[in-house]
Amino acid sequence: MENDYTPYGFLTSELAKKHFADTDFALKQGKHIQGYGSDQKLFVFLEEYYNRGLKDYYLDFFKINLVRDSSDRSVFYYLDFLEGSRGKFSKENRYKELEKDKILFAILLLNVYKERFFEEKQLKWPDMEYIFKESEHKHFWMKLLYGKHKKNYTPNEEAAVKKKIISVLRNFERLGWIYMIDAEEVHFEILPAIERISRLYADVIENVDELETTFELFT
Repeated sequence: MENDYTPYGFLTSELAKKHFADTDFALKQGKHIQGYGSDQKLFVFLEEYYNRGLKDYYLDFFKINLVRDSSDRSVFYYLDFLEGSRGKFSKENRYKELEKDKILFAILLLNVYKERFFEEKQLKWPDMEYIFKESEHKHFWMKLLYGKHKKNYTPNEEAAVKKKIISVLRNFERLGWIYMIDAEEVHFEILPAIERISRLYADVIENVDELETTFELFT
């Protein structure tokens, strides 16, 4: 009948044939998908079918929520666990939490994002150097990146930190929290989905500015 409802009818749509596999893989890898860069087509697919079977699909088959969230008037999608459960992602190799140093880095990056409320969200290596050596929260950055705060660092120490930052940013790019414009030059843009870090650790960072308490809890 014409009015029969098919819960997962979206799977037979032309958009699903083109983009469902890539969207599903990205979401299950922990990515936050937004209408930006190469994710634009996946985002359009999610916008079209989120309330037309896609949300139900993840809840029914994987016991997990497909969340439509927003920050700074920008929408993004991600998978989130039901309260007290990790659904079908609880088995080994299906779920991996961020390491503590990456959590702290993300919290500090979120702080930068919020501080640049009316400014461009793009950062380059000189900007990063200034932030972790001269900004208000430099002692947190130096402790995280160098392990200690001192006046001068050796070229080897500087190179090791730069390599570490690139590695962390690559990880965040896979999660959809930043867009890497040029990895070699450490040129990237912080995306609205970075706001997810405040959702994940709301019990720790009720206010992103309260970094002292946050560092004590994670170190």
